[in-house]
Amino acid sequence: MDRQITPQERIQECIADKKSFVLQGGAGCGKTETLKETLNILAKSYPKKRIACITHTNLAANEIIDRVGEGYNISTIHSFLGKLIKNYTKAIHDVIHELFIVSSLRVETEDSSGLVGNELKKLNHENYKKAYKKYAKRKYIVKGETSPKELVKRDYDKVADESNQDLNQKIAELNTEIRQIIDSKDHKYIKYNDSRFDRFNDLSFGHDSLLKIATLLFKRYPKLGRILCDKYDFILIDEYQDTHEDVVEVFLKHLPKNRNTTVGLFGDAMQSIYSDGVGDVRTYITSGDLVEIPKEDNFRCSEQVIDFINALRDDALKQEPAFKTKEDGTKETLKDRQGEVRLLYAIWNSNKPHSRSSPEEKQAYLDFVDKLIDLADGEDSHHKKLMLTNKSIASKVGFASLYQLFADRYTEVKDEIEKVLTSIQALDLAELCDAYSGSEKRYNFILSELKKSGFVLSNLKAKEKIVAAFDRITMGKLSIAKTLEVAFEENIIAESDSYLAYVERKDSFLAGLKSDMGYQELKALFNSGSNTLVKMTKESPELTEEAFNEFISNLKRERFYEELFSESIPFGEIVRYCKYLNEKCDYVTMHKTKGSGIENVLVVLDEYFWNQYKFQFSQDRTKPSNVFSASSMKLFYVACSRTIKNLTVVKVVTNDEEKYLLETFPGFEKVVID
Repeated sequence: MDRQITPQERIQECIADKKSFVLQGGAGCGKTETLKETLNILAKSYPKKRIACITHTNLAANEIIDRVGEGYNISTIHSFLGKLIKNYTKAIHDVIHELFIVSSLRVETEDSSGLVGNELKKLNHENYKKAYKKYAKRKYIVKGETSPKELVKRDYDKVADESNQDLNQKIAELNTEIRQIIDSKDHKYIKYNDSRFDRFNDLSFGHDSLLKIATLLFKRYPKLGRILCDKYDFILIDEYQDTHEDVVEVFLKHLPKNRNTTVGLFGDAMQSIYSDGVGDVRTYITSGDLVEIPKEDNFRCSEQVIDFINALRDDALKQEPAFKTKEDGTKETLKDRQGEVRLLYAIWNSNKPHSRSSPEEKQAYLDFVDKLIDLADGEDSHHKKLMLTNKSIASKVGFASLYQLFADRYTEVKDEIEKVLTSIQALDLAELCDAYSGSEKRYNFILSELKKSGFVLSNLKAKEKIVAAFDRITMGKLSIAKTLEVAFEENIIAESDSYLAYVERKDSFLAGLKSDMGYQELKALFNSGSNTLVKMTKESPELTEEAFNEFISNLKRERFYEELFSESIPFGEIVRYCKYLNEKCDYVTMHKTKGSGIENVLVVLDEYFWNQYKFQFSQDRTKPSNVFSASSMKLFYVACSRTIKNLTVVKVVTNDEEKYLLETFPGFEKVVID
């Protein structure tokens, strides 16, 4: 029997033939190890060739650097593209208007929508409202001018054609002004602002727009593709499924046809849990732009878990147990890779609450879910519980107030918590506190960090002083601001530029609001009970929707700053949040499921009132991969696939759902909750 060619050997064949490829491998297959091997082989076999390795996050980049060393160009996609285009400000100046212009209103017809009568009118009015709001918001930003409120449906229906034409004319005129303003500005001042937002006034662009700008440049200026190919012979992209589809298109469709650059993608379409990622590259495989290389190994999971997650996949890839070398030098056997999959459900005897249900209804349901979790977890509590939302975890782990503070201001709560707490050095300090008082004492880490801040542990008195300072801040009772103050005073950490800049922005903003009489008048109205636009306009008829929205934004920011630096939130919540981030507690969010294996996993298959995901069994289908929406199933797959040995899945269903649950997953066992 002929020896089967390995995925690594197939990669080497593609490299030799200058063919771009995609390594498709399920969770635990060793994709990152294969990427590391590929980097090492390229470095040895093609020492004069230039290699770029692109990852999705800084954490992923650091993990690869830890594995392969510093001798490679390893960076995130934002860093890679940012460095590539940053000097071409004149070209960026030619395309940056695309970030700020307003799209024209599209009017639907019976043929285009399939709707007639009032349903068609309703759809067109919704489209009109959306386009009008975008126009009014952009006009306010660009010109500082407010707009009348959009027409309600009754009035719109009377003059729909005229209203649509008028709005599109206004949009065209505004877009012309936007182009003229941009053209009048010096291209040398255009920059990437390293935030989530674009800023028209200083012509800077944020994270998402960096990708859009780069894509526009590659499509408009073929020379940029030639420059990229001259710079790199090999471009390897880790976790390709999370890379924006426009960026993937650049690398596969907008480099020179006769290019010598080989592109290698490493990832798994089934693990694309982010909405802005390309997800699948099947079209590029079909067109011949990519050679598909399946990797069916699974070095992580028990045999039983592999069988379960294989059934969840929506493609032809089926994993098999692959065996590692153990610490004693012997090879694993199938006997070493045994575990258990338990599927448990309980019945909720009424309709499930939804996002608009009363707090009492929601709490009763959550208590029921918690009872099922406790029953499944057992007395030993040996599982890591994987749940859908950070919010559902925050109260269980002990950072509910911290989470709510950010949720009151931001929609992307997780990203902003990490960003802000990093800026004010709170996460750095929390790491030190955990190293001092956690279950694993890491005194060498503490000493090295103290040395960076200028603290010299030269005698017993200095030691006693620093121990007293750590004892004070690790009690967790001090507020965030007070803990930072003590840490700075005692030289536990040194004030960074980012901390000083953040505090300066806060103080400047709050001082500006304090002297803004218009804002203070609106705030007084708001606090007196006139807390909606309708109520406020009764007291202040000249108030426009744009001005109201700006006031609410400023109010949220003011409250956020005041609360963050108040005495109300103890620093202990940040320490517990830090432990949660590092998976040192019993709860993990499903959205942080990519990573190392976990011995025993309990997946809570519940939406927690989040409309974005649906884990409901409401149709008679027999294949698990066809039951949930694609995004929900992929999240479920990724969560389950972190299991090393034993997997437990719990689900609360209604009486109506029970039939479909059991038809889809016959292995589910019913438990009774008192």
